[in-house]
Amino acid sequence: MFIECLRLFASLCGLVLSILLIERLIRIVEVVADTENGALVAVSIIVNLVPHYLQLAIPAALFLAMIISIDRLSRSGELVTMLSAGLSLKHLSRPFFILAGIAAIASLVISGFLQPLGRYSYRQTVHGIQTQSFEAAFQEGRFVQIDDYTVWTEHREFGGGKLGSTFILETPPDGRERYISAPSGALLESEQGTVGLILENGRGATLLPPDRRDGMESPSVSFDRIQWPIEPQTASFRARGNDERELTVLELGDVSSFPRVEQTAASALLHDQLSRAFLILILPVLAFPLGVNLGRRPRAGGIVLGVIALLIVQKALEYGLQTASTGAIPAWAGSWPVLVVTLCAGGYAFSRVAGESILKPDRPPSARNDDLAFTASGQDA
Repeated sequence: MFIECLRLFASLCGLVLSILLIERLIRIVEVVADTENGALVAVSIIVNLVPHYLQLAIPAALFLAMIISIDRLSRSGELVTMLSAGLSLKHLSRPFFILAGIAAIASLVISGFLQPLGRYSYRQTVHGIQTQSFEAAFQEGRFVQIDDYTVWTEHREFGGGKLGSTFILETPPDGRERYISAPSGALLESEQGTVGLILENGRGATLLPPDRRDGMESPSVSFDRIQWPIEPQTASFRARGNDERELTVLELGDVSSFPRVEQTAASALLHDQLSRAFLILILPVLAFPLGVNLGRRPRAGGIVLGVIALLIVQKALEYGLQTASTGAIPAWAGSWPVLVVTLCAGGYAFSRVAGESILKPDRPPSARNDDLAFTASGQDA
């Protein structure tokens, strides 16, 4: 039983992981389309994304594997045999709780350590692709994002640095927007790489945020020729800790070393990670009532009900995380109440199933003896 559940878990985990990664393939292809060694870069990106999607796949795959394993035991009659031999459902559930404990520890390691490091490595890889050469940003007829800059050019001379109509938008963190456009330009190249850009007969302007304009329009500036010295930022990437999702579970408790991260959001994420690991621990309590079929007519729909129940719990945890991250509710209140309700509902259903016996008749023996006596007296009459 344990081995079968483990095999199902591994197969379903691989299936769910593959389905989730397919959603990202289009984005990955777009990122690596114009890079050298695109296949190797794509593999690196996928490896960095695996912890994130594996964290989503583990509870779903384990839950379905448990329900299917228990349902097969019920339908084949093996469960009836085990119960007839004196084994209880509580005893039979021990291997599933052991598997859930192992999966919970693995999930906590993945979400608490591998996932934040993988997310940072993924962002670092994408940043390196986008900024490996300023020249690569000027792709004919395409918008290219590089840090705070969005670059577009209508035409680029093949094998040279001459450009057609060019547009550059800068969106710094202060909320302002700066743009510059010109009908023609050229890239400046040196032995060290592209170091600047020349635009001719163009115009530009700085747009303030709506709350800072005070009814005034931002004036535009025209120019005959401007040289824009922009150095490619390929030397290094920013330090890890731009947001709470890049922090390990040990760092979420105290974010004083990461000034860009708010403690409220970090605490909410910490409780979310711990609660999701605890959710895996209680999955057997939910799986047994949905998988056990002790009646003469096996019930159907346990898998469907399980998927719906797990989706409801997952969405409730996501909503709780978002609400707690804003500080609207305490950090613990976004996740643990959902787990308490789930545990109470699952525990009640499990106790009902575990308290049933397949050996007891449909009616008590005393009732059937009364019926036999009544029939006999009727025949004598």
